[in-house]
Amino acid sequence: MTDLEMLFDAHTHHFDSGMRAIVQWTEGSGRDFPPLFSFGIHPENARSFDREAIKQRCSELAPNPGFRAVGEIGLDNRYATTKEQEELYIFQLELAAGLQKPVILHCVNSWDRCRFLHEKHAPETTLIYHGFNKASILESVLNYPNVFISIGESVKNNPKLQKSVEAIPSDRLLLETDMGSGALIDTYRAVAEIKSVSLRALTELLNQNAKRIFKV
Repeated sequence: MTDLEMLFDAHTHHFDSGMRAIVQWTEGSGRDFPPLFSFGIHPENARSFDREAIKQRCSELAPNPGFRAVGEIGLDNRYATTKEQEELYIFQLELAAGLQKPVILHCVNSWDRCRFLHEKHAPETTLIYHGFNKASILESVLNYPNVFISIGESVKNNPKLQKSVEAIPSDRLLLETDMGSGALIDTYRAVAEIKSVSLRALTELLNQNAKRIFKV
């Protein structure tokens, strides 16, 4: 296995990422299932929330060995659907708990509420706070158990996020491409430099995190 093949991508919308990635799959993907994937309804689509359809789809996906996470799900205050978002988030948190799968969390200016609902409805379920870039809430996130923080390519040009990465324990860190256009290895290199570790050492650490969370 080459160095590039060893890299693990915790959340991506790019179907060509291969085996070492959790790919976001949706009903509209129009493609076969990736080797590893997540499924969940984004808060942007909360108005079309169909409880039975989501439950049925998760039941159909459950036997698929590639189905490794529920998500991305969560809350986003940019959309005027607070009630619908919370109902959808709670429903999917409970599904994830029943399936014993981690949750890939989409959270925009809603951390306190995401945390409260998680603690109330699925406290044992692991959260992966994806696309994290909110340095001001880092302490609150780190003080909440069972949460991993996934960082994307914005770390390369965001000094506040770089300072946050310094403070994130390596055993609670993941890296991702999400919908970005940059190469994953460039994000790994940037974080390795921030952490003052070799690229190989960082890769091994994050692979251990992936094994614990996604059982890969």
